[in-house]
Amino acid sequence: MPLCYEEGGSGLAAWIVRWWRAFVSELLSTALLVLLGVATLVVGEAPLTHPALAFGFVVLINAIAFGPASGAHMNPAVTLAALLYGKIAWDAAIAYFVAQMLGGIVGFGALLALVPNMGATAGCTATALPPVAAAAVEALLTGSLVLIAAGLWAEHDDARPDVTVPIKLGLAIAGLVYAGGPLTGASLNPARSFGPALLHGFWDNHWVYWVGPLGGAALAALLHRWVLTPPRRAPAVPRAESVPLQDKV
Repeated sequence: MPLCYEEGGSGLAAWIVRWWRAFVSELLSTALLVLLGVATLVVGEAPLTHPALAFGFVVLINAIAFGPASGAHMNPAVTLAALLYGKIAWDAAIAYFVAQMLGGIVGFGALLALVPNMGATAGCTATALPPVAAAAVEALLTGSLVLIAAGLWAEHDDARPDVTVPIKLGLAIAGLVYAGGPLTGASLNPARSFGPALLHGFWDNHWVYWVGPLGGAALAALLHRWVLTPPRRAPAVPRAESVPLQDKV
């Protein structure tokens, strides 16, 4: 999650001073995710291995590079989950959402500039499933991702951070793309779908890639927080008379 900067003051100026790094981090990391991940899908027929490993490795890279500044959410669904899990305040969550959506547009816009002759819908998420079934698949995939993230949040220790977290998340993303790619394109991320849809003007069943990921993320975050996470026990306090009286002399 974002570092807690100690700049003092209150009001809008102080808020900007505290969160501008996180905003820039989310914009850049989401742009790179879309640019490098979707790049595997815009030229020719790529095997599923290409986008699965591309998105997985880009998540790994971004988690290391941008994690200290913002937590490297790169995804409005993950930010919604963090909000419901109590890991981020609502005002910061809104800023993250804006940054991620802008990042998705910037990332795909850069890819269009690099590959101007791509197809009319290249890089867009689409499905051959009925829309409701596709939304359910996206909810399942994104919910699985959020369960992993929530487990990592629950076990996080500032004094002893888990340096393998980027590897775990990258492998999880790759596996979920393998699982859902043939069904829905495995977006798991409204920002990833929105950039190509906006710049190509392709909106067929676009709601699937909002309702599915956001709904799955919300349900998974609440499930993990209120059902799967046991309450933390307070450390035991020794009794006053736990030492024999003769040993106190």
